[in-house]
Amino acid sequence: MAVTQIFSLPDFNEAITQKGVVVLDFYSPICAPCEVVSPLYEKLSQKYPDAKFYKINGYEEPGSSMQASINVVWWPTFVILVDGQEQWRAKIPNPPQQFPTQELDDNLSKIFS
Repeated sequence: MAVTQIFSLPDFNEAITQKGVVVLDFYSPICAPCEVVSPLYEKLSQKYPDAKFYKINGYEEPGSSMQASINVVWWPTFVILVDGQEQWRAKIPNPPQQFPTQELDDNLSKIFS
């Protein structure tokens, strides 16, 4: 499944309350670590086709309101929701570690095993 960009608060609210596994990537277009993890995040969306992957630009409205609504204060931040309940969250450090999406991959693997 491809990664879907969320542009509106109603779409965000629908995404975070839906059934199943939802993965959120909060990013900024001026964030260098965000650029590093973006292609890796895309690959994970292909590896886990039963999860729904979303990107939210937290630098601009309404994305900054979306990220504030679930207390995201760092870019990039990944959040996994299962049936609308947060299961896992991580802030990617600057500079990113060698395998910045490994922990996300590990947690998704546990959910789908």
